[in-house]
Amino acid sequence: MIDTEELIQRAIEPSSVRIEGTLTSPPSFGVYLVIDPETGNERYRFGSHPVRQQELEDDFGGCDLEYLFLSRSDAAALTSALNKRGE
Repeated sequence: MIDTEELIQRAIEPSSVRIEGTLTSPPSFGVYLVIDPETGNERYRFGSHPVRQQELEDDFGGCDLEYLFLSRSDAAALTSALNKRGE
């Protein structure tokens, strides 16, 4: 069982990374909350920050950065746990 609180404690502040081109230094991975405009359902998505954020804004008309990680696996695990919690 994934401990979501433990994962959340590993999140970093967005100000701790700097944007260089289309990515950040050091590389970071965001967990984003998106709302499907057709159904109103909330889902979490993750990916390389800020590229994934821009993709989600284009696809869904907006998204909120909820958590930022230096580890892709932490972002993926938290996204999965948050989506399962909402089911």
